[in-house]
Amino acid sequence: MTLLLLFTVALAAAAQQQAEKELIVTITGPQLKGGMVSEITWDGNTLLLQGVFSELGGELKAQYFVVPTESTKLEHCDTQSDASLEYWRKKSNRISPTGLGRIEIGSDTKMPQFGIGSLERRIGDAVDMGGTQTSILVRLGTLVLHERMGGPEPYDGELWSWSPAELNRIAYVDGKGDLWVANADGRSARRIMNGNFTLPAWSDDGRAIAVAERKDGGRRWEISIVRLPRSLWSR
Repeated sequence: MTLLLLFTVALAAAAQQQAEKELIVTITGPQLKGGMVSEITWDGNTLLLQGVFSELGGELKAQYFVVPTESTKLEHCDTQSDASLEYWRKKSNRISPTGLGRIEIGSDTKMPQFGIGSLERRIGDAVDMGGTQTSILVRLGTLVLHERMGGPEPYDGELWSWSPAELNRIAYVDGKGDLWVANADGRSARRIMNGNFTLPAWSDDGRAIAVAERKDGGRRWEISIVRLPRSLWSR
C-alpha cells in the first residue's frame, strides 16, 4: 500500500553554472509510520512522494497526505493523480522515451580470491569469508549506472529517471549514492553532485531533479531539488 505526500515546488532558478541543492521537506519516521519513501513523481510543478508502510500486525494500509509549499502541515489527500502515474510509467521504463537507450539489470556471481595458494585452499578461504559474492549491475549500453553487492535487485525507477524526450538524457544514482546525468545512449556521463541519493525524478522542464536521502537509518527522509547548471538545460 502507499503513502502519498504532495506539495508544489517553484522551479524558477537563476542561470547558475553549478548544480544547486535545495532542501524542500524532511519527512520523519512517525509521519511514514515506520515505512520508507518509495517513489518520487511530478505532476507539473507539483512534487508527489509515495511511501510504503504497514500497520501493527503486518496489515498493509494506504494513506495520503498533502504538504503545501508554504506549510509543513500534512493534510489528507484521497488519490494519486493520473498525471503522476503517467509520469512514473515514463520515468521507470527501461527504454528511453526516444527509444535510443535501453537499461539492462543483471547479476554476476564470483568466488572471491584470497591469497595465491592452491585452488582447494582458496575455495576454503572463500567459504570461511562468506562464500561467493553476487554483484547486481544496472547498465545503459556499455555504461554501468549502478553496482551493488548482494541485496535485492533494484525496482524500475528506483535508481534512474529519463529526462523529457527533447533533452534525451538520463539521471541516475551510482553505487555510492552520487547523482549523475548522461545521454540516453549512455554517452557523456557527468557527475552532478556527491551524496547518498535515491529516487531521482526529472522535472517536466528538464531543469531540476528531485532526490531523496535516507537519514538516521531511515528515521527521517530529506527530499531536495537539485537545480541543474544552465549547460544541461538543452541538448
